[in-house]
This record gives sequence, structure tokens and C-alpha cells, in this order.
Amino acid sequence: MIKAVIFDLGGVILKGKHFIKKGEKILGKNAVHNNDACFDRKLNLGISSHRAAFERVFGKKLFDDEFIKLMKAWLSNWEMDEEMLELAKKLRRKYKIAILSNTEQAYEEKYDNTLRKVFPVVVYSHKVRMLKPEKPIFEYTLKQLGVQPQESVMVDDVKENCETAKRLGMNCILFKNRQQCESELKNLGVKI
Repeated sequence: MIKAVIFDLGGVILKGKHFIKKGEKILGKNAVHNNDACFDRKLNLGISSHRAAFERVFGKKLFDDEFIKLMKAWLSNWEMDEEMLELAKKLRRKYKIAILSNTEQAYEEKYDNTLRKVFPVVVYSHKVRMLKPEKPIFEYTLKQLGVQPQESVMVDDVKENCETAKRLGMNCILFKNRQQCESELKNLGVKI
């Protein structure tokens, strides 16, 4: 029986355009690193600045004006998906719910107040110094919720994250949109 639903943040609860493409347009240069599961490991672990992360991802030393433009694009890249937030609120009536995200301090500062009004458990990679798709961050989140893997559903938009969740015994929905997510939750016996 499902007792908890765990949501990814970027690409599930937050919707937005792909930052790498925006950055490439700003810099007129292709990125040298592009990993959907984790934008930049050091940034998402909380051990790097944005400037250093952007320089690693785009493979160049940034001028101040380039960094400022990238930072503006970074902070405006995502917006709250109100439909998904509403789904989470409905689920909260009957299930434990959580956020599990590879993210960094700027996004925590921007969205944390809103998220904590809906999600009793919020796990940010930069706070716990662990990343998806590695097992420990999933295990940490399950422990915070007080549920066994088979009692949970992970909703994530990255295939590698779902694969890890499934290896741990969790149910996982590879997120495409709210309708698909609701349908798959119902197929798992989740009452909405």
C-alpha cells in the first residue's frame, strides 16, 4: 500500500525552459557539460559558487557581464507549476508527501517558503550533501518520511533517478505532465 509520494522539484513541481540552451544563446558557445540528472555536481552539493559552476558547464572563464546575464537567466528559468502544486495539496490529505531535489541555495531561497507550506518534508541536495541518482539521498528521504521503499512513489522527470528509485524497491513515475502523473498514480492505487 502506498503511504508517500515524493516529488522532484525542477521539471515536476517547477516548470521551465532548459537553462543550458539559454546559456548557450547568451554566450554564443555550446556547453561542454550537460547532465539532466544534475546541472553541476559541486553546485548541487553546496560546495561551489554559481560562477564556478557556470564556468565548468560552459567551459570558459566568464566576464562579469556574462555572469550577470547567466545568473538572471538561471533565476528566471523556473516557475511554480500551480497544477502540480494543487495535486500535491490533494495528495497531502491522505498521504505523506515530500520534495527530493538536486538543487542549490538560490532556488531554496526563492521557493522554500511556498514549498514548505505544502510539503512537510523537503530534501535539497545542497543541504544534505547527497545527489540523485545516487541511492543515499533516496534512502535519506524515505527515512525522513518514515516509510519503506515499496510504500512510496517517486515522481521525477529524469530516467536515471527513476531507475535508482526502482532498484531500491520504490515505485516511480517518469513525469511528463500532470494528467499522465495522475493516471499513473491512480494505477498504483493512489486515491486523488
